[in-house]
Amino acid sequence: MPVDFASLPLREVRKGRALQWDPHAIDFAQDRRDWAALTLPERQILLSQVVGFLVGERAVAHDLAPLQQVLRRERGHMEEEMYLTQQTYEESTHVEFFQRWLNEVLPGKLGEDVPVPQGKGSRVLSERLPRAMTALNTDSSRAAQLYACTVYHQIVEGVLAEVGYQIFYDCMDARGILPGLRQGVRNIQTDEARHIAFGTYLARRILTENPELKDRFSAWMEELGNEARGDAENLFVGHSQPYPFGLDREKTLAFSNTLCRRRTEAVLSGAGVEA
Repeated sequence: MPVDFASLPLREVRKGRALQWDPHAIDFAQDRRDWAALTLPERQILLSQVVGFLVGERAVAHDLAPLQQVLRRERGHMEEEMYLTQQTYEESTHVEFFQRWLNEVLPGKLGEDVPVPQGKGSRVLSERLPRAMTALNTDSSRAAQLYACTVYHQIVEGVLAEVGYQIFYDCMDARGILPGLRQGVRNIQTDEARHIAFGTYLARRILTENPELKDRFSAWMEELGNEARGDAENLFVGHSQPYPFGLDREKTLAFSNTLCRRRTEAVLSGAGVEA
């Protein structure tokens, strides 16, 4: 059966192909100079973001395969399998970028010469995501598929990462610092807009075919949204007001809540999803 080039997954594949970027082509020379001029609290905030993203990108690159496998076992979803192949490649690119930034910008080894950032790790990334994805190895049900793409695409990429991008921009844009990090983050956000669009498409397909799962989806989004808000709060652990870079804790938490509501509405409303 021929693949459908007009399908959303393959339209997003073509967009991704046209926007490919090389994490090793970004110049970090100015980033090294800017880093040296930051205060310790400013370094801790930014480092917590970079390390958090590196952990997150490694997690999503590592945990994506079971979703592709369950679609393969179900058969009839070749376009979706093809898209997930590209997404895995892009997640790996993001791992390279953040690891290279740490290696080349920090004036020493993280955890030895450079203190590890304060704050707790993300429970969504360390527990929810791997549990949801590995469950697909033994449970191919539509409910399991929907839960996996809810955790992965709607919460991890659609809420946690989007809050993180805004923190990066709030720290860097007004002062025009760390141009290499800013360039990489913007590239990553562009990639992950396509990932979110695909996840919204996939959730909608499953719910269209299984409308009895809508209430469960809404309940999952509410529960996971509360955990995402907790992850946003972790950024401010160990810091007091005024926060570095003028960050606003309440604004950040409100943004997390807003994103969760938007992702829920996007899946349930049927509005356009393409990146």
